[in-house]
Amino acid sequence: MPYPSYEDILKARKHLSDLAEAHWVHDDLHKWTWWLLVILTLLPFYIWWKLVDRRRLQEILLYGMLIALFAITFDNIGTDRLWWGYPDKLLNVLPPLLPADLVLVPIFSMLVYQLFSGMWSAFLLANLVLGVFMAYVCEPLFILLNYYELYTWKLLYSLIYYLLTSSTVWWIVTRLKRVQERAGGHGG
Repeated sequence: MPYPSYEDILKARKHLSDLAEAHWVHDDLHKWTWWLLVILTLLPFYIWWKLVDRRRLQEILLYGMLIALFAITFDNIGTDRLWWGYPDKLLNVLPPLLPADLVLVPIFSMLVYQLFSGMWSAFLLANLVLGVFMAYVCEPLFILLNYYELYTWKLLYSLIYYLLTSSTVWWIVTRLKRVQERAGGHGG
């Protein structure tokens, strides 16, 4: 049996793209759940801007951007491996769940980082609470709203992911702050 050529893969990808776009236009766009995704994409930025410590803006943004980078990367892996899927989307051409990957998870995470980053144990406990909230409240709500479907993934895995990611990013940002402070910079 011959293996598929790259051209075969491109044809299949084009067909899948056409199907996804038709589904999005006819099933997702302008439904009330689509408008809720619009709100969940815009409103958190406004709230975050009102609450963010502007003296530490670069540090907090670095933390949030790294969280978003991990989220997008992991989300693409998970959807590609069919661990989960997204029946309804905000935009068909952007990452799978833009409001979660680039807005909700990073903004919740930045607020926790802003409040608790000074002490590891407090930060870890706050992220445990946030991880439980995201894995066992937000994700089931997104499943109920048909934004998210689990295939082989379990909510417990999400909790572990949130804890590992927030801890890893905290470690990276903390190390970068120390390097900057040693170099005579004005860390966050």
